[in-house]
Amino acid sequence: MNMMVSHEKQTPFIEVELNGKVQLGVNARDLHKMLESKQDFSTWIKRRISQCGFEEGFDYVRLHQKMEVDLSSTKKWSSKARPQIAIEYIISVDMTKHLGMMERNKKGHEIRKYYIEQEELARHLKDGLQVRIGKLSAQVELITQCLSEAGRFLSVNGKQTKPAMLKELDELIKEAQPSLDFKDNE
Repeated sequence: MNMMVSHEKQTPFIEVELNGKVQLGVNARDLHKMLESKQDFSTWIKRRISQCGFEEGFDYVRLHQKMEVDLSSTKKWSSKARPQIAIEYIISVDMTKHLGMMERNKKGHEIRKYYIEQEELARHLKDGLQVRIGKLSAQVELITQCLSEAGRFLSVNGKQTKPAMLKELDELIKEAQPSLDFKDNE
């Protein structure tokens, strides 16, 4: 699984390849922290993946990171640092929204409210765009109809009408111009 990490001006988004496309993702630990969940991260993410049927490679990728853990703060006999492996979950933006909206706390409610407001704004924008699209489509249809009728007229009458009109125009021009007689009077 390819993953490209690109932090843009400290945004929480990470570029990640999911479902064969490079898209934006979020570190699930950051979301967990932001949601102020009381569960430990590992339990929380595994439970949510199972509950919602999220699919690895489609909704998220797992990354294994080696970490040095200082055991001196624990009650172990050895105080040496030992390598541990932490599993990071980089999740799609859609999965982020889903997880945020299903969290049953104040932050979850804030996220739900935010997305409801955004959907309402999008609906109003879409309705306005649909009206403009309808008007423009009607205008295009009218122009197409006029041009089509003009084309039919020209194809049927154009060969006969134009020469007749040009002949009449020439006659009118001749009639409008005064004739000057340049005969020599000797």
